[in-house]
Amino acid sequence: MYKIEIEDGYDGFERHVTGNIDLDGNNVYEWELETYDGFTSINLIDGDVSVNLEDEDELHLFNIDEEVGEEIYDEILTYVNDNGYDFIGEEFE
Repeated sequence: MYKIEIEDGYDGFERHVTGNIDLDGNNVYEWELETYDGFTSINLIDGDVSVNLEDEDELHLFNIDEEVGEEIYDEILTYVNDNGYDFIGEEFE
Protein backbone atom coordinates (compact mmCIF):
# COMPACT_ATOMS: atom_id res chain seq x y z
CA MET A 1 0.00 0.00 0.00
CA TYR A 2 2.76 2.46 0.94
CA LYS A 3 6.17 2.71 -0.66
CA ILE A 4 8.64 1.81 2.09
CA GLU A 5 12.43 1.74 1.89
CA ILE A 6 15.05 0.72 4.42
CA GLU A 7 18.16 2.89 4.57
CA ASP A 8 20.13 1.34 7.44
CA GLY A 9 19.75 -0.86 10.46
CA TYR A 10 20.61 -3.92 12.47
CA ASP A 11 18.55 -6.71 13.98
CA GLY A 12 18.77 -8.32 17.38
CA PHE A 13 17.46 -7.82 20.89
CA GLU A 14 18.06 -4.06 20.54
CA ARG A 15 16.96 -3.64 16.93
CA HIS A 16 17.29 -0.29 15.14
CA VAL A 17 16.17 0.31 11.54
CA THR A 18 15.71 3.55 9.59
CA GLY A 19 14.18 4.35 6.23
CA ASN A 20 11.55 6.40 4.48
CA ILE A 21 7.92 5.97 3.58
CA ASP A 22 5.83 7.56 0.85
CA LEU A 23 2.24 7.69 2.09
CA ASP A 24 0.52 9.06 -0.99
CA GLY A 25 2.99 10.66 -3.39
CA ASN A 26 2.86 13.98 -1.52
CA ASN A 27 3.72 13.00 2.04
CA VAL A 28 7.14 11.38 2.37
CA TYR A 29 8.63 10.90 5.82
CA GLU A 30 11.72 9.36 7.28
CA TRP A 31 10.99 6.69 9.87
CA GLU A 32 12.91 5.11 12.72
CA LEU A 33 12.07 1.76 14.29
CA GLU A 34 13.59 0.78 17.62
CA THR A 35 13.04 -2.39 19.59
CA TYR A 36 14.27 -2.50 23.16
CA ASP A 37 13.35 -5.06 25.81
CA GLY A 38 10.75 -6.59 23.48
CA PHE A 39 8.88 -3.34 22.80
CA THR A 40 8.96 -1.75 19.35
CA SER A 41 8.35 1.91 18.66
CA ILE A 42 8.21 3.56 15.26
CA ASN A 43 8.49 7.29 14.70
CA LEU A 44 7.81 9.31 11.56
CA ILE A 45 10.26 12.16 11.13
CA ASP A 46 9.88 15.38 9.16
CA GLY A 47 12.80 17.74 9.72
CA ASP A 48 13.05 18.39 13.45
CA VAL A 49 9.61 16.90 14.24
CA SER A 50 9.36 13.27 15.32
CA VAL A 51 5.95 11.64 15.80
CA ASN A 52 5.39 8.31 17.58
CA LEU A 53 2.92 6.25 15.51
CA GLU A 54 1.33 4.95 18.72
CA ASP A 55 0.61 8.40 20.16
CA GLU A 56 -2.75 9.70 18.99
CA ASP A 57 -1.98 13.25 20.12
CA GLU A 58 1.33 13.39 18.24
CA LEU A 59 -0.20 11.98 15.03
CA HIS A 60 -2.29 15.12 14.64
CA LEU A 61 0.93 17.07 13.98
CA PHE A 62 1.09 15.26 10.62
CA ASN A 63 -2.70 15.20 10.09
CA ILE A 64 -2.82 11.42 10.58
CA ASP A 65 -5.64 9.79 12.52
CA GLU A 66 -5.13 6.92 14.96
CA GLU A 67 -6.40 4.23 12.57
CA VAL A 68 -4.03 5.30 9.79
CA GLY A 69 -1.19 5.56 12.33
CA GLU A 70 -1.78 1.93 13.33
CA GLU A 71 -1.88 0.90 9.67
CA ILE A 72 1.43 2.66 8.93
CA TYR A 73 2.99 1.09 12.05
CA ASP A 74 1.91 -2.41 10.93
CA GLU A 75 3.11 -1.86 7.34
CA ILE A 76 6.58 -0.67 8.45
CA LEU A 77 6.95 -3.43 11.05
CA THR A 78 5.97 -6.12 8.55
CA TYR A 79 8.32 -4.69 5.91
CA VAL A 80 11.22 -4.59 8.38
CA ASN A 81 10.56 -8.18 9.54
CA ASP A 82 10.20 -9.42 5.94
CA ASN A 83 13.54 -7.86 5.00
CA GLY A 84 15.73 -9.62 7.54
CA TYR A 85 15.68 -7.25 10.51
CA ASP A 86 14.19 -9.68 13.00
CA PHE A 87 13.83 -9.25 16.71
CA ILE A 88 15.99 -12.07 18.14
CA GLY A 89 14.03 -14.80 19.87
CA GLU A 90 10.72 -14.09 18.20
CA GLU A 91 9.32 -15.61 15.04
CA PHE A 92 7.11 -13.66 12.67
CA GLU A 93 4.50 -14.97 10.25
